[in-house]
Amino acid sequence: MKKILAVVILAVLIIGCGPQMAKKETLNALFEARAALAAAQAKITDLTSALQTQKADLEKEIAKLEADIAGVQNKIDAHCTKTGRMK
Repeated sequence: MKKILAVVILAVLIIGCGPQMAKKETLNALFEARAALAAAQAKITDLTSALQTQKADLEKEIAKLEADIAGVQNKIDAHCTKTGRMK
């Protein structure tokens, strides 16, 4: 009697807690979520690349402006030296 009861309880646990198939709606939602994740990762990659390009362009522009500033400062210094107006 106890063995039969133990077997019945074990069978109920195995059947009730065993592997179950996912519903079609759940699988569709999972597929959509994975597609959204892939799209988001691709967009992150694209935006990162664009930002790195923009950063490099801005660094070049900063270097050019610094060179322009140095050139203007040299002209000012040369002019002030010629006219004797150096501070």
